[in-house]
Amino acid sequence: MINKHAYELACAAAKYRDSHEDDFSTKYAALIKQDYEDLMCIAQMIEGDESKERVAKAMWKLDTLVRDVIPDSVYNHYNK
Repeated sequence: MINKHAYELACAAAKYRDSHEDDFSTKYAALIKQDYEDLMCIAQMIEGDESKERVAKAMWKLDTLVRDVIPDSVYNHYNK
């Protein structure tokens, strides 16, 4: 990824996924996978130069725990 915010978010998404590796064999596996995919979708939106409003709206739709994975520098850039 070229966009620094997209890259930061992709790294955070991978770290989130990897930190829950032990949960992949549990009932939470599908949730973790979906959370990761949602974060990566937002990273792709950023990389694709979507408007700040659309990126912010996508972030707001995430569960609070997943939204907390987004680095402050990325979240604040799209929500101010």
